[in-house]
Amino acid sequence: MNVYKLTVNQWGEKPLDKEIFETETGRARPWYVNNESGPPSCFAVCPACDNPIQILGFYHQLKNTDRPYARHYPNTISGLAVYRQEDYEFCPHAAARDCDPQARRHQGDPLSEKILDILVPNFDRVIYILEAVLGFRISDKLAKELLIDYQGQAGHRYLKATLQNIPWIFAYMTLAKSLMGRVITEEPLLAAIREKVPQAVIRPTTRGHQVSWEGSQGYLELTFCLMHHRARQGTDGGLKETMKMVVMHGRKDVYSKTIEFDREWFRALVQLPPEKAKRPRQATLVALAERTIGHRNRCQLD
Repeated sequence: MNVYKLTVNQWGEKPLDKEIFETETGRARPWYVNNESGPPSCFAVCPACDNPIQILGFYHQLKNTDRPYARHYPNTISGLAVYRQEDYEFCPHAAARDCDPQARRHQGDPLSEKILDILVPNFDRVIYILEAVLGFRISDKLAKELLIDYQGQAGHRYLKATLQNIPWIFAYMTLAKSLMGRVITEEPLLAAIREKVPQAVIRPTTRGHQVSWEGSQGYLELTFCLMHHRARQGTDGGLKETMKMVVMHGRKDVYSKTIEFDREWFRALVQLPPEKAKRPRQATLVALAERTIGHRNRCQLD
């Protein structure tokens, strides 16, 4: 991997840079450990799974690349991070692994608990991102249905859920839902519905275009779902995560697109001062998450 963070209490990631790393750590323990011979060993924390990582290439030339990189370190580093094998095995920054989509981390897993600690008090920001990437407005009623699905699926314990993909995995852990009555904001989705579901009634609103049906026609089935979560490392050590959104009319495909996870977007949104936000905080959505999943705010993140 080509990113790191300094402590488990930090959130987000930083690109590997020797001078910045030296400045931030003061070349002191627990990030630097002297060796009897050769340069010191450098350690940090994986931004996704909170496991220790070792940074290679800062002080000696690597054989197969001229760029430094980090890899998971299979031992606890005192004062830095506790190594947890299960979290490592399915970390997207580790070697790609398939997993049973129904398998979950054990109850009380620290990484899973931290995911909830971030999700619940920032649920309005999760919805903000999902409205942008899915292309339609999410009502409070739909938000509650998604929360119930996520809780029922124990989505925070999904083996490939990390601190970096919280909004997208929240959506991925939900079941198919109706698009009827929703306000569509994405033009390609709207165009696909017009073309492939001509019996749908589309009316302009102040926030987009609402999709509905005429009462005499009976109920019109139009659903969306998320599927095919994928994570892969690029040749530069960077991580790319995606999932697929599919809209269907009965069993007929209407529209699909690949959604790429923007890992920095959610963190930047959470840390954005209220006066600079495009939309005010939605306390009703946060309260909804607290009632449905339970109030959580036990971890302190930098």
